[in-house]
Amino acid sequence: MAVSTVPTRHQGGGLAPMTVHRLTPTWPSPKALVELVKAEYRDVCCYNEDRVFEVVPTGGSTWTATIGSEQNIRYRVEGRGQVAGREATCLKTADGTLIRCAFAAPGSPEEEELKRREQEKQKPKDDGAPAPGRVDLSTYTPEQLAELQKRLSDEFLRRLRDGGT
Repeated sequence: MAVSTVPTRHQGGGLAPMTVHRLTPTWPSPKALVELVKAEYRDVCCYNEDRVFEVVPTGGSTWTATIGSEQNIRYRVEGRGQVAGREATCLKTADGTLIRCAFAAPGSPEEEELKRREQEKQKPKDDGAPAPGRVDLSTYTPEQLAELQKRLSDEFLRRLRDGGT
């Protein structure tokens, strides 16, 4: 079994190149892939009008399933390998931003992105600077703190008199 692909963007005066991919091993039914998507990403599939409405081979062992409605594509699931065995699938937004993977293929760009995100989470976030929009009150003198307290009290009274605006 084989499938051909043509790039959606092509420049030049000639025809876009067509690539023929031999499906090795032969695919299971598209319905099996739909069931896999529903099982692995049940929190996003399939509510209201959303459904898996397209499963398309994108290479010899890769495929993409589209989740959403005919009017609104919300997600894509990109898969690699076969349903039988360890299937690598990743959920992405319609524009291709990685959300998560049920299993990322070793060495894939998705696996690298997930590792990078995990490292970001583990980095300490306190660099000593106050968060944007916040002031480090420990640097204020007692007179400055008293003035700040007075201004705050005056603002509370003004808002209570004006009905909260």
